[in-house]
Amino acid sequence: MKFRKVQEVGKGTLVISLPKAWAKKVGVKKGSILAVRETVSGQLLIEPFWGEEKGPLSITIDCRGKSPDQVEWALIGAYLIGYDTMVVVDEEMRPEVKSAVRKAVRGLAGLEIVDEDSKRIVVDCLVDPSAVAPRTLLARKNAITISMHSDALKALMEGDGKLAEMVVDRDEEVDRLYFLMVRLLRTAIRDIKLANRFGLTPVDCLDYRMAAKLVEFIGDHAVDMARLALEVPSGLDLSPLREGLEEARRYLREMQESAVMAFLSKKGELVVKVKEELRADISAILEDILKEASKLDRLSRTALSAVHTIEEIVKCCIDIADLVIPVGIEVG
Repeated sequence: MKFRKVQEVGKGTLVISLPKAWAKKVGVKKGSILAVRETVSGQLLIEPFWGEEKGPLSITIDCRGKSPDQVEWALIGAYLIGYDTMVVVDEEMRPEVKSAVRKAVRGLAGLEIVDEDSKRIVVDCLVDPSAVAPRTLLARKNAITISMHSDALKALMEGDGKLAEMVVDRDEEVDRLYFLMVRLLRTAIRDIKLANRFGLTPVDCLDYRMAAKLVEFIGDHAVDMARLALEVPSGLDLSPLREGLEEARRYLREMQESAVMAFLSKKGELVVKVKEELRADISAILEDILKEASKLDRLSRTALSAVHTIEEIVKCCIDIADLVIPVGIEVG
């Protein structure tokens, strides 16, 4: 860290000198133009301005000697880091490699195959990082996962296998949104201008990624619950527990909505609501369900598993609420 004393010149103009070694390294000299940006936390960032924006990032992925899984993970890694164009090359494009590329493209939002021949596949990301805010993505993921566990509980109560299958299918969209969120947040950490546009500090980016991962966990638990419904023998369901499960379904929805809203709005009263009021209400409901579950004979184990899954979703909601930093506490 280098320190500079602020000087005053003219009528109140404040100036500081630039470190000579830095200026030499980046090519700054008399007459050079510098870009000065203020971050959301009040810091000033100074960098050389060359008069043009950086072009799209491109990477070549050599598939020689790589398995299809390795090719898929290389594409996912390049996507998450922020590359806009990924050129997959091989001496002769193997069918299994083509399948791996297509699988990765299907699983990552914004990717499209734009060119292909016998030795290469060109994949472009068509998503403009500045067009989709992390806040919007998190709200979308939240809405999808709430509907997932709500429908999964309904499928359990009614023995609705088709509804349970729909819940499982929706998990792919949640995964796509998570990967897109990680890509945007990593880009924002590197690009201060983009981070300022989103109104995020580096610490905010870390919290958003954690919140997004917790919401993804909720989606995974919803899938587990849906699979419980698919495993119930034909003609059986958890309708004897309908009243308790319906109540748990309603409170669980309110709990997740409140937790994510607390995170997005930084409202302490919502944190208290999630961690104290709703947590106590759901715990009481689950205790009653467990008492009734012991009377279900063949389905008692299914009921116990459902209660455990609900408890895991509750834990995720509490963890999201715990990410809220009270207003007025700044990171220096």
